[in-house]
Amino acid sequence: MKKLSLAGMLLLVCVACGKHEGSSPMTSYPASVADAEMAMSAKVAGGAEQGLTEASEPNKPSAELKKYIALRHSLTVETKAENMQAVFDATLQHCQTLNCQVLNASFNRETRYSFNREMQYTPPNASISVRIPPRNVAIFLTGLAKNGEVLQHGQAAEDKTNQVVDAEAHIKNLTELRDRLRLLLTDKSAKLKDIIEVERELAHTQSQLDSIVSLRKILALETDLVAVDINFTAAQGITEEGFFAPVAQALKNAGHVLMESFADVITFVVNLLPWLLLGIPVLVLARRFWLKLKGKWQ
Repeated sequence: MKKLSLAGMLLLVCVACGKHEGSSPMTSYPASVADAEMAMSAKVAGGAEQGLTEASEPNKPSAELKKYIALRHSLTVETKAENMQAVFDATLQHCQTLNCQVLNASFNRETRYSFNREMQYTPPNASISVRIPPRNVAIFLTGLAKNGEVLQHGQAAEDKTNQVVDAEAHIKNLTELRDRLRLLLTDKSAKLKDIIEVERELAHTQSQLDSIVSLRKILALETDLVAVDINFTAAQGITEEGFFAPVAQALKNAGHVLMESFADVITFVVNLLPWLLLGIPVLVLARRFWLKLKGKWQ
């Protein structure tokens, strides 16, 4: 039989591996979960074929898939305003001892400002987002509760099994295609045009494979580690949240208005001082000149 050309072999390889030109590796895969199960059920020991119904039997252990669940905890922790910086630092230090990954950490100090001659302030606040190994989540949350009062604790879970299985199937198919393309390049009888075509297809396949491998790593971070988001809020004082809150606020505003008025007087005196230093000598000289002029007239 006449030997197949390299271009013909390349076409067979691409068709066999389910090549998808122009498709995004993030949204479509050449082999779905069902396709992977059908391919695995097509062969048994001795080359015999197995029925699809039997291969997809839910009671079969081989048909069970490992679940990949992304877990997330969201907490709101209340601490005293003056202790928030210390609690924030202690939480980060505790996180590092538990081998967690800090995704985001921010701390905003208390700020004061004047609005309509009334003193206003924004209490301090902080937030931390981390990923932590599942075995250390309970330890981390217990230490967090010791540093402040947990006002809210929400949990969420997202099933990533389909995405993980699809990504792994895509990686498997692309890896096989890449290996076959590399094997075609070893044919010394191939023409230059065919070699160039194979190298182009190999580069495209490797690019797709790298993208899917990166996606699989991201999914691994989401499913192998537990995400924890923490918002720190400042506890309000008794005068801020009690019955006398309006009176306390009015006293604060009255003191602020009094001090602002005193500041305005100081500013006025300072602005007038240069004119007084210049005007007093002028007035003294003008008076003397007037007295001399008045004496001559008399």
